[in-house]
Amino acid sequence: MVSGNTVLAVGADERLEAVLDELATTHEWRIRRNPVDAQLEDAIDGAISCLLAPASVLATPEGRLIDAGSDEPPETPVVGFHETGAEAESALDAGADAVVRIDGDSAAVAREANAVIERLVDTASRSEPAGKSPAEGSAGVDLDVDDLLLEAADHLSDMLYVIDFEGSMLAWNETLTRVTGYDDDAVAEMAPVEFVVEEDRDEIRAAIEQVLRAGEVKETGRILTADGDRIPYEFTGKLLEVDGEPVALAGIGRDVTERRRRERGLERQAERLRELNHVNQVIRDVNEALVRAETREEIERAVCEHLASAEPYRFAWIGDVDPTTAGVEPKAAAGEGADYLDVRPTDAGNSDDVTAGTAVAEDEVIVAQRIADDPDYAAWRDAAIERGFESAAAIPLSYRGRSYGALCVYAPRPEAFAETERTVLGELGETIAYAISVAERRRALLSDTVVELDLAFPEPGPFVVAASEATDGEVSLQGVVESGDSLAAFLRADASDLDALRRHAAEVGADLTVVTEGGEECVVRVVPERRTVAEIVADRGGVLVGATGTDGSGEATVELPGAVDVRSILDRIRSVYPATQLRAKAERARTGPPDAQLRTGLEQSLTDRQQEVLESAYHAGFFEWPRTASAKEIAATLDISPPTFHEHLRRVEAKLVRTYLDAQYSTS
Repeated sequence: MVSGNTVLAVGADERLEAVLDELATTHEWRIRRNPVDAQLEDAIDGAISCLLAPASVLATPEGRLIDAGSDEPPETPVVGFHETGAEAESALDAGADAVVRIDGDSAAVAREANAVIERLVDTASRSEPAGKSPAEGSAGVDLDVDDLLLEAADHLSDMLYVIDFEGSMLAWNETLTRVTGYDDDAVAEMAPVEFVVEEDRDEIRAAIEQVLRAGEVKETGRILTADGDRIPYEFTGKLLEVDGEPVALAGIGRDVTERRRRERGLERQAERLRELNHVNQVIRDVNEALVRAETREEIERAVCEHLASAEPYRFAWIGDVDPTTAGVEPKAAAGEGADYLDVRPTDAGNSDDVTAGTAVAEDEVIVAQRIADDPDYAAWRDAAIERGFESAAAIPLSYRGRSYGALCVYAPRPEAFAETERTVLGELGETIAYAISVAERRRALLSDTVVELDLAFPEPGPFVVAASEATDGEVSLQGVVESGDSLAAFLRADASDLDALRRHAAEVGADLTVVTEGGEECVVRVVPERRTVAEIVADRGGVLVGATGTDGSGEATVELPGAVDVRSILDRIRSVYPATQLRAKAERARTGPPDAQLRTGLEQSLTDRQQEVLESAYHAGFFEWPRTASAKEIAATLDISPPTFHEHLRRVEAKLVRTYLDAQYSTS
């Protein structure tokens, strides 16, 4: 090491601090620190061997104080630390004698800095204190400006190259060899177009010719590395002239991988936004069609036609579950490839197959983003692919826990159903199910006839029958009330059987609430976990009129609209309770128009909560005399306060009287 081993560090940051520690501990330099201020030159005395500073400091007005106050730079050599080629140039412009790049671990940077400092200090100690020529550096070191520029160019992140008019590489920086993987000897033998992929070479040749005509050009292409990697680059070329004569072409290559990624991301977002806006418009059109449709058949046909005629979809169909096969049978369809329904399997081939029935069973949207690649869709994959279907979605049609089948939609490209779109389609499924529910109820109310079925359950099936076996007594149905997404049943039994009822409900996972338990009888409110007879018939606009269970066997009476297919209803009930028997079937005329008008008007005027309060009070015996249940007891089953219960009931009574009188006057 040369004599005089003290360096002055100015404006050091965290990375430079680590380098200074290495210089002090490993290379035995004494470190003196000084902030950047107007008296910087005063701090440089004979004990200072070298000045160290970040390029960012040297480039500031304060940092240029190395030449402030005089035309002569200080005799003490200056070393600037930089990260980029631009910073290196700024440091040299500010008067630095040499630059060191902070790139890598501090030990490696310290070794390089130590070598530079020793060289500069040694040169300064052997040079004359004055009379330096312009060809010398600020510390008296002979500098080759061209070498400095080349060194700075090697630190650029962009490729830099010069090409002659014969298409040969004249000069290039280290970035080009580092990115392409070719060494200098290989680069010297290669033509410029050999660095890009075959498909882009014509464009690059045309760009080179364009430089000769226009003097400047910008083109994109993909670099082909020695390892076969393809990297998108943007190339800028400019004609070089000497004394007005063109002599070569200089160019810069910039990696645009990240920029392309961002652009593609923005393009995908814009495309998805366009598609989502389009889907929302389709949904609005479908909703308008639902408002106009009056029957379930019209609803299903309108939905399929609107979806199949809208991008990005090609085909749509709606089906309902066949109780005998558990498969989904088509009821309406529209679009291209309708013969798909003739060849698709009606049920799953094995437990791993995902079909429309899966969407119904799990009550969630099922999406096949790539039909061709996913083995879960093997049951119907070939039939779909042959008709150009690349992705599909199965949407359950359910409302308040009642299923009306599934809607299936197909698209001619993969990944057609993004998460947001699935949410929109799921909401559409609920809307369709609600419309079907309204149509079924309307048809039930307006039907001229009703069909009454007497059913028998020779062994435990529905809750009322199974409960009678558990109690060894009789359990009867008082009525059924809609409660949220479920149907709650009010059951009457002997008061001594209440504990047995509670135990049975716990065993089968039913939610049981005691309404009354005083006297000889008790009334309980039950929400069974299994699908009930009441729910099955309600799906088709029917009503469970009554049911009784005695010692493990029972009977029930069901009323259905005259237009409903009785066999399909029985199949659905038997799919849940296989032992169900049909004892009798009778058809009779529905009550007159005033009664139908009254029921329709009242249902339209009551809120869901008011309807639940009214029916709960009725089935619990609130309107009997003497009352078998108090307002407090019924309010507890509904999780509301007694005053709230009375408020709902008063509003219901007012609407009931108003609706009754309006119906009477309109027919008088």
